[in-house]
Amino acid sequence: MFFFKNRRKRNEVNAFMRRLADRTTPSLRNDSETRQELRVNRSLPVLLIPFIDERPNVELTAFGVTKNLSSLGAAILTQRPVTSDLIAVGFWNEDYCDFIQGEIRYRKPVEGGYWQFGLQLREVIPRGEYRVLTLLGDMADRLTADEDPAAFESVFANI
Repeated sequence: MFFFKNRRKRNEVNAFMRRLADRTTPSLRNDSETRQELRVNRSLPVLLIPFIDERPNVELTAFGVTKNLSSLGAAILTQRPVTSDLIAVGFWNEDYCDFIQGEIRYRKPVEGGYWQFGLQLREVIPRGEYRVLTLLGDMADRLTADEDPAAFESVFANI
């Protein structure tokens, strides 16, 4: 039973990541690439919310941009290190923000004072599972919406 549950979660993550990658023009594959999974260059904005005591902590939210994506992973660049190994990653998918739980597999400083993280993505987090992620997702949705700024502030006041 446990194996099938993990397989279903991986399939959900895989389908989500393929939709993200397919929305843009694909990059050419490097023939010297030795990885099993194909990685595609994509620069997408993301939110990184660390899990502390098995709960997302939005007070430690960081912003980042993807360097590349694969079916079950991503490389992400940020301006500051993220110290938690388990994080929620917020991806904008069309007009809304969805979250995927991921585990940081490596972290390293890169030029210019930035940090790069390699993530293994585990499962799509359903909206409503964590109240703070739902509220943060609602706020992120409004970043691209043509709505009254007061509506954005009212959501922010609820966190």
